[in-house]
Amino acid sequence: MTNQTKLIQLRQQLPQDQQAISRYVEHALQSIDELVEKHRQYNATMAIYGDKINGNEERVYRDTVSEIKAQLLETLERTVEDFMHVGDKNWTKNYKDGIK
Repeated sequence: MTNQTKLIQLRQQLPQDQQAISRYVEHALQSIDELVEKHRQYNATMAIYGDKINGNEERVYRDTVSEIKAQLLETLERTVEDFMHVGDKNWTKNYKDGIK
């Protein structure tokens, strides 16, 4: 499942008045994608000028970006879970400080 599909799915599970939080996550993911594109363009420019790109560093960069995106979606997912269980006395909250 793609990040966008998961984001839409989570947005639909949120109460209507709380869906703005999913917009924030969507905008954060778009911002990360823009940063990755700028990084790619920078590396392409440097390669044109003869700089050798370190493949291991690029792999670590890509892995880190993927982990950050996954963490943003996981945080949203845990927030949605807390919203879905509001009033459930048997639910152990993901975020002790609450969601409202």
